[in-house]
Amino acid sequence: MIHEIEDIEQELHRLSRRPSLEAAPPVLCAFDVLTSGQVQECGARIRSVLDTALNLAISESFDGDDLPTDRVPDWFAAVSGASSAPIPDFARCGMERYIAAVKGSGGRGWELQEWLYQFDPDSEFRGWAWWDLTQSGDRLVRIWVDTWGESFFACDELRWLAYTSGGDEVSGPTLVRATDWVSTISS
Repeated sequence: MIHEIEDIEQELHRLSRRPSLEAAPPVLCAFDVLTSGQVQECGARIRSVLDTALNLAISESFDGDDLPTDRVPDWFAAVSGASSAPIPDFARCGMERYIAAVKGSGGRGWELQEWLYQFDPDSEFRGWAWWDLTQSGDRLVRIWVDTWGESFFACDELRWLAYTSGGDEVSGPTLVRATDWVSTISS
């Protein structure tokens, strides 16, 4: 799926405010993230990294050069191997959990440039678009993405973000009706 600039701008809009009911597709995919700490902190981390990646997608050329990383949160750059800054415990534990959960990772996490390049608008690798994030319990975050009705799609970059943002467990994707999303409260 190629992401048009207008679509990416809509993703950015949905990062900061709940999408309208009228804009919801018939089905969404959900990832449940059991957090290691505060749900709000995990959600804020996820949003801050996605904000940077989506802004790069609409403003930078992905012609093979390294993308600028000055706006990438320090903790994410560190856990993604692009900084010598100390890796916070939540991100280090998330990296270890990701590596254990995603057997195809080759025993390693994502490198920052490799991860950022998943947001190239002309690439067909990213099979999802951000929809929303809701709280489903004391330590449970639900990430909602639009996959155009597909239940199987590339999403390891999203798993990496969920784990390194403070996720203890990440399950999904699960295809759900948009009415399930409508009944939740955004975090």
